[in-house]
Amino acid sequence: MKINRYIVVMLLGILLVGSVACLLPGITKPTVGDVPQGWDLSNEEPYGTFEELDGTVWGWIEYTDTEDASFVQIYYGDVPSELKGNETVRDLLTDRAIVESKKFEPDETGIMIASGQIAGYTKMYDSEWDWYEMEIVFVLDSICIDIWTRYNATSEDEAQAMSIINSISP
Repeated sequence: MKINRYIVVMLLGILLVGSVACLLPGITKPTVGDVPQGWDLSNEEPYGTFEELDGTVWGWIEYTDTEDASFVQIYYGDVPSELKGNETVRDLLTDRAIVESKKFEPDETGIMIASGQIAGYTKMYDSEWDWYEMEIVFVLDSICIDIWTRYNATSEDEAQAMSIINSISP
């Protein structure tokens, strides 16, 4: 009798925990609505794969131009503490883009519209390789989007990368 009661209590506990977990808000992978011809989904990792020192947790989606290796990496995750309640504060978005520009030294920083949202960005031109690198940070609904993109310094490559970026939706 005690074993049966124990099993019933355990099953109820598991059901309760599962029900509560379903009610908690989760971070879902955003969708990309426009992938230009010649670009492919080349990599993705689910939310929870990456964690920064400040506790921000991320997932990752990468699109690559198969012709010239240009890419758009979309990190999606928790809204960092400094942006919570400040999702459209321009200086804070730009500051976060600067923090995330770990891979290059920006020549330019500022604000832009990305996927219909106010975004902070950093940008660098590499004359040796004739490409641009950009970091773009914005909040889309309750998800922080952090983009690192590298594309050849042509208007066509820039338009293709921005097409992917501007088509991101929750």
